Amino acid sequence: MNQTPAREVTVPETLAGERLDRAIAALAPEVSRGEARRLIAAGVVFVDGKRTGIQSRLVRAGERLSWSRSPIVPAERTDGGVEPRIVVERPELWIVDKPAGMPVEPTRLGKHGTLHEWLTDRFGAAFVTHRLDTATSGLIAVARTREAQAQLNALFAAHAVTRRYLAIVSPPPAVDPAEMRIDVPLDGRAAVTHAAVAARSPSAAALLVRLETGRSRQIRRHFAGAGFPVVGETLSGARTAQRLLLHAFELQVPWRAAPGGTIDATAAPPDEFLAAAAALGLPADVLTRVGSSPR
Repeated sequence: MNQTPAREVTVPETLAGERLDRAIAALAPEVSRGEARRLIAAGVVFVDGKRTGIQSRLVRAGERLSWSRSPIVPAERTDGGVEPRIVVERPELWIVDKPAGMPVEPTRLGKHGTLHEWLTDRFGAAFVTHRLDTATSGLIAVARTREAQAQLNALFAAHAVTRRYLAIVSPPPAVDPAEMRIDVPLDGRAAVTHAAVAARSPSAAALLVRLETGRSRQIRRHFAGAGFPVVGETLSGARTAQRLLLHAFELQVPWRAAPGGTIDATAAPPDEFLAAAAALGLPADVLTRVGSSPR
């Protein structure tokens, strides 16, 4: 496979001791940290001419970092062409309601049809700080500047951002405690999910979910492991649906520049989510109410 011409940069003293993926993102404004990680994983990043696949490798001043970009085929977009909706727009960031089926960022499978592309086509720059699975709909914060990206990264690292989801699971949990706390490590790292039953039917339940940590597919993996997988989950043999019934309905971001010092955004579940839940005996009016009101 042919590759585009390599890009090369030299690590300055100010970045000595930084992670390789962060160093690339800092030295190449056109490359996000997520893209830097993908380039490293794809095996097209070199340090002083030697290939490396270690994202966390610490760089030294004077080292030459180079990489090339392999041609990428378009990603398959499965959201039926539904457009994202900007819920909050500030000079330094957006909060966007992403449709299910739209990837957030380019992957090895493709770079087109993504939320990142949708934003950059319209506004020229976008810097992703956290992610939603392609199959998950709802709210995601995207920085418009490198400074805002650094702020958001710090807030997420400190678990200062509140993320709440609505999940439809089947079968329902056996009991309805005031709150369930699932504390099961994922990929060798701490992972904690909080959930409460908002509504139930004989075959399913609607859970209000709050993430304490943000591991890959955390909600899906925790609920599948607990015996009540999210409806539409293809990895666990869950009850089938046209889409994964998981929606990020609330995002609270501490932000000094915002009125009141907090950005609080909500997005009600989309119609196809409510229709699928109703087919399982869960009332749409209850889900709309709990999925559009901050707590």
